[in-house]
Amino acid sequence: MISNKDGLELLAQIFISHGISEIVISPGSRNAPMMLTFPQYEEFKIYSIVDERSAAFFALGLAQKSGKPVVLNCTSGSAVLNYAPALAEAFYQQVPLIVLSADRPEYLVDQGDGQTIRQQEIYGNYIRKSVNLPESFSNEEDKNRYQQLVIEAIDRSINPVFGPVHINVPLDEPIYGQKEKTSGWDIPKPAKPVAWRMPDNDKNAFQTAWLSARKRMIIVGQHAPDAHLSKLLEQLALQKNTVVLTETTSNMNFPCFTNAIDQVLTQITAEKEHEFFPDVVLTFGGHIVSKKIKAWLRNSTDFQHFNISPDYQAPDTFLHLSKHLRCQTADVLKIAIEGPSAEEDFIRNWQQITMKAKTIHQEFMETIPYSDFRVFRELHASLTTKTQLHFANSTSIRYSQFFDFDRHIIDGNRGVSGIDGSTSTALGQSLHFEGQTILVTGDLSFFYDINALWNNYLHSNFKILLINNSGGGIFRFLDGPLKSGQIDLFETPHNRTAQHLAQDAGMKYLYCREASNLSTKIHELIESSQSTILEVFTPRQVNDVVLNDYFRFLRNSTL
Repeated sequence: MISNKDGLELLAQIFISHGISEIVISPGSRNAPMMLTFPQYEEFKIYSIVDERSAAFFALGLAQKSGKPVVLNCTSGSAVLNYAPALAEAFYQQVPLIVLSADRPEYLVDQGDGQTIRQQEIYGNYIRKSVNLPESFSNEEDKNRYQQLVIEAIDRSINPVFGPVHINVPLDEPIYGQKEKTSGWDIPKPAKPVAWRMPDNDKNAFQTAWLSARKRMIIVGQHAPDAHLSKLLEQLALQKNTVVLTETTSNMNFPCFTNAIDQVLTQITAEKEHEFFPDVVLTFGGHIVSKKIKAWLRNSTDFQHFNISPDYQAPDTFLHLSKHLRCQTADVLKIAIEGPSAEEDFIRNWQQITMKAKTIHQEFMETIPYSDFRVFRELHASLTTKTQLHFANSTSIRYSQFFDFDRHIIDGNRGVSGIDGSTSTALGQSLHFEGQTILVTGDLSFFYDINALWNNYLHSNFKILLINNSGGGIFRFLDGPLKSGQIDLFETPHNRTAQHLAQDAGMKYLYCREASNLSTKIHELIESSQSTILEVFTPRQVNDVVLNDYFRFLRNSTL
């Protein structure tokens, strides 16, 4: 038996025909017809998560790893608004989510009815497409229109790039009626993903700039692991003397790539800066973590910037965008490989400062005191098997950039870069990864998303490394908050611990308060046979001093 509401059986069949199999439902009343319908189809994997904000980030993690749209279903009213933070992240990170919101019928909107708000077009600028379905079928034309709207929304979740869409479903009472399932729905075949090809004028513009440049640079933003693109980048770095800059979130690693960008840039003096500036910069992937590379390139005017993206618009990250190449990344890299080699001195300069920065980094690591930074050193040294690491925002993701996590899969919510939802996202990701998933998070991000642990999907391979420095430690790295006299207001210091939260969630709890047993505790976390939280308490007023000393050491050291 399924709901007797018009369209829901058709909706389920359309989802199935388009290969959509995962649905995250937050219980409510107005979405009861969906809860009566979807579980009756064995093709669907249903997750039930009460908190809509957490549910949306959880779905984000599922979709990131499956590469397929995930449906989010909730009741009407403020529940719909609680999806917004994760949808903004999905929009900027290009992740396919389908919001299926139950709604009151239109005649009740703005009439003082409970749980009723203006849900049509509610997500504004952060949605790829929004449709409002008809409430009932009075004829075949209505049914065709219903089907068309749903299919259009699904298509926009994957074409021209992945992203979130919104399907709003008005439902009048009664909402608990049921009927027998039927069959024989004639569902059109899904549209094939668009394979964008570069127009000749864009191809010519890029070829001309690339071939004439003697100092070439490629910067890779956040990206899923991609063996084919990695191989093309290796060819460019080895055969064509091209500088390739990556970050941990790029998930593309090769010995001659320049990672740890912030470390390396400290080795460039003002007197020799011109020797390192590129003539042309090619970028692809998502957002770049390093603020230093953005500031450095924004201060130059003597280079051309090409960005590859099949989306309608390209980010002008360095404020020097010459051309948006709306095509497949591999097509552009193959063109680049066909060109002549770049200037050898340019490559040699970058190789030298990269190796120098790595050596100085290792020297500092030998003497680093107990601090946030020390925790990352121990984590990096302790990981021996392939692990999926999700770094929460603020300091966690930035510390990760100082280490070569080259054997692991690195993720983070870098679309909007908010602290909300990191735990929920990491948990969703973990359900599509056979090995171990470790969330590395600060205390504010963790406590902000504690409802992430309020579900039935925690499993033995999901671990949390919680670095508790009793507040928003990142504000001590900024001159403004430190000099304001209101640092406690920025940091919001606290004395909370995760011990009782871990117990409530059925997780093992470990803690560490000193350097002498830090390595042992991290190994215990990694080797634990159950879902575990390791809470490491670090000194709030020392972490910024250590990081500043680190960069001072990098700038002042000579080999």
